Amino acid sequence: MIAAMAVRVFAADALDIGNRRQLFIDHKFIATSNNVRLVVHQPRKTGEKTIDHDRPWEQGGLGPYSCVMKDGDNYVMWYHAMDSKQWDGGHTNGSICYATSKDGIKWTKPNLGLITYKGSKENNIVLGHGAGGTLLGQDGMMVFIDPNAPAGERFRMVCRFGNDNLEGIHSINLFSSGDGIHWKSTHPAIVTYRPETKGHHLDSQNVMFWDDAKKRYVAFVRRNIKDPPPQGRAIARAESDHLGDFPMVQDMQFVLKPDAPDAAHGGAVVDYYNSAAMRYPWADDAYFMFPQAYYHYTPALRDFGKARPVNAGSLDTQFLASRDGINWERYDRQPFIPIGMRGEPDCYSARMIYGVVPDVSGREMYFYYRASDWLHGWDRNESNKKILTDAGLGATQDVTFLSRVALRRDGFVSVSADYRGGEFTTPPLKFSGNSLKLNINTTATGWARVAIQGAEGEPISGFTLDDCDIIHTANEINHVVKWKRQTDVSSLAGKPVRLRVSLKNTELYAFQFQ
Repeated sequence: MIAAMAVRVFAADALDIGNRRQLFIDHKFIATSNNVRLVVHQPRKTGEKTIDHDRPWEQGGLGPYSCVMKDGDNYVMWYHAMDSKQWDGGHTNGSICYATSKDGIKWTKPNLGLITYKGSKENNIVLGHGAGGTLLGQDGMMVFIDPNAPAGERFRMVCRFGNDNLEGIHSINLFSSGDGIHWKSTHPAIVTYRPETKGHHLDSQNVMFWDDAKKRYVAFVRRNIKDPPPQGRAIARAESDHLGDFPMVQDMQFVLKPDAPDAAHGGAVVDYYNSAAMRYPWADDAYFMFPQAYYHYTPALRDFGKARPVNAGSLDTQFLASRDGINWERYDRQPFIPIGMRGEPDCYSARMIYGVVPDVSGREMYFYYRASDWLHGWDRNESNKKILTDAGLGATQDVTFLSRVALRRDGFVSVSADYRGGEFTTPPLKFSGNSLKLNINTTATGWARVAIQGAEGEPISGFTLDDCDIIHTANEINHVVKWKRQTDVSSLAGKPVRLRVSLKNTELYAFQFQ
């Protein structure tokens, strides 16, 4: 039994969760526990070539600085492509391309006719090669919907390139569009850094979005670490109440950077960039980050002779969660999207692009990642390619494409109990609604029960564990809890209560009063 609290809890002290969905991404809803733990879940790779480099303007491959979203009934994607295999060869060979889908699985590349590419207007280029008055190279972007924008600027594209036909290496710029296809430069140099800082640059998928909870714009950008250990990539954050007045990058707050637990062979080896940070749209107070962890090949590795590759190594995608977008839980730092086995097309690089979309049923979420057998630095020059190939680390299929992965709705983290069983109790809560729904997987042999208790842990007649109908054979996104075959909890709405949850062989992802 869980003892009653010694201090009386009043309604004002309870967490007011209303009828909003709540995720178990930390211990916010776990006041006491026994034999349960938080488990991070990997998405399921589909192995699909969702977007392949099959057009002339894509023959150099696809980039990880790409973006996906669901807008109304349509799935839309903006992806970065190169028409040259040598990515480090200038600032004119890249483009931002547009694709659409009805289900997030099968995608169409429409002929938009915005620009002539090698004599034909039959292409899906929206920026680059002259489209949007812009040339660009090995740099992509991300897109967000700005609820404060005029109709003709509803979509905002965050990028380094601009109408000066050069990649704006010293700044982050915004293009805007009313339809996601026709773009114009609207906010040049919206984020800048002090250029006198040698070696600093914004070569990453920098992120910006309107945070409706904070009523402010939030930016997550690359900020290089200059102090010992040696320079490395890190992620910094800032806010502004309008599209402007962000601090200089060097004055932004670090929210993710390498630290002691990260690999180090006589110096820094792992760093982080491309945060893909977002506010989760389908639950309360949940922010997620999907940074790419980059393992630098250093002199400590004996794979190479006297000649060593420049800025080369492997990358995968990790997962972090936060309640405020500032303080982040890093869990066990295991891959969220891991690299594939040697010889598979994603054996060296698994880099998630920006965005998460629901499937048509609402039961799963889709993410997309840039799969490649290119190491970071493979495309730098022919010297790097030779050194890496001689060390057995060369591209075997020479591919870059975007692939889909799937995860159950809300399925990032669960409260998990093994075959021995376990339980936990929430802190005092105040809810609105008349039923309780769980996102739960009991497996074939597991079960769960839920009690609603008073704020001090006292039992409430009709809502004890014994009253709760056993939840079994349930792998559901919205399982309705019953007590003696009844679901109505409206008599407890607005009062401070606790949930006591007993689990066995079960994963619990989220709960919601409705």
